[in-house]
Amino acid sequence: MSNETPAAIDPDMFAAVFSENWDNARYIKSERISFMNAYSVICAGVLALLQSVQASDLIRIALLFFMTLFSLVGLLTSLRLKSELEECLAKIEAMTVQAKVSQFVALGQLEGKPSRYPRFRWIFPIFYTMTTAGFITLIVYRLVTGEAHEVTASSELNTCIVAQRNVEHR
Repeated sequence: MSNETPAAIDPDMFAAVFSENWDNARYIKSERISFMNAYSVICAGVLALLQSVQASDLIRIALLFFMTLFSLVGLLTSLRLKSELEECLAKIEAMTVQAKVSQFVALGQLEGKPSRYPRFRWIFPIFYTMTTAGFITLIVYRLVTGEAHEVTASSELNTCIVAQRNVEHR
């Protein structure tokens, strides 16, 4: 392999690959925000539905189970997108170092006091981990407090009463 920079080898190819990596990084960031927006709307709707509708506990637990799975999908998606974003940024960084222009490209690698804060890339996985844990906690709480079993017992009691009335009317 030669010691020439990629720009010296083929500037058009270098520019195309560099541009493609930046476009991909922007797309990944937009995709994370779009999924977060959709997740927030669905989550708010389900939580509002749980509070406003007088549904059976079985339906409430089913909705909580759905939100747990949806949060888990969000977690896995955010981890995948985080990995893809880091890959794009690593390639961009490698290209800028080889082209000796890294001092002119901002890749989110802060120096000084702000560098002690967690990278924003971890915010999404942390958020989805917390919401998954929160929904699991709500399910366990409902099951432990017996609210889900009361519905089953109540439904069985109602079925027995209806069956008894049907027998009496015959």
